[in-house]
Amino acid sequence: MLLSLAFGARAAQSRGEGGSLQETRGGVTIDWQAGTLGATGGAAADLRMPSVDLARPGAERRAHDAALGKLRAALATLPLGGSRNLGAAGVDRALGRARTVDTQYQSNGGAVTRLEIRFADWLDDKEPQTVILSAPAMHLGAAPPATVDGREIAIGAATFRLGAPPPGSNAVAAHVDRAGRLVIEHGAVPAAKLAASLAVIYVQKVQK
Repeated sequence: MLLSLAFGARAAQSRGEGGSLQETRGGVTIDWQAGTLGATGGAAADLRMPSVDLARPGAERRAHDAALGKLRAALATLPLGGSRNLGAAGVDRALGRARTVDTQYQSNGGAVTRLEIRFADWLDDKEPQTVILSAPAMHLGAAPPATVDGREIAIGAATFRLGAPPPGSNAVAAHVDRAGRLVIEHGAVPAAKLAASLAVIYVQKVQK
């Protein structure tokens, strides 16, 4: 089986067109290819408000908070790689950068809002550099551990593609050691750069 990822007992898994890697857990969609987490929150209108128009702002705020709560729970348990999870500071930083991608207003004054967070939103740099890597096989992790010329680091954030990197992408070849770390040799990417970058990792097979 090409893809087998355990991410909670009720995780839904799919391989979409173009080799997308997605799963759903706790009402949050994790897209490993796009590097995003998305959640929808809904709220009914406060019937004490005198009109639908006056009820909508409050419903929208409550819907936003509901979606944000789902994202907080998902970020706290998102596997970074090497049995690590995101710390409280990273979770708060990412939540502070959540974007509203859709809001629907109900005729009775209720609201439904969808928020999205990028994996890289937990990094200090809002627009980190991108590094292209390739590996034969590895586990999915949103910030995998790596060794660069013998120095151990964690990649800032990572997204994944199934298959070989496209020609001309200047992908840096790597392999995974027994400890599950991406091994990069010969100074192909400086360790400090990789630790602050968003890596796009091409893999032939996602390991269970």
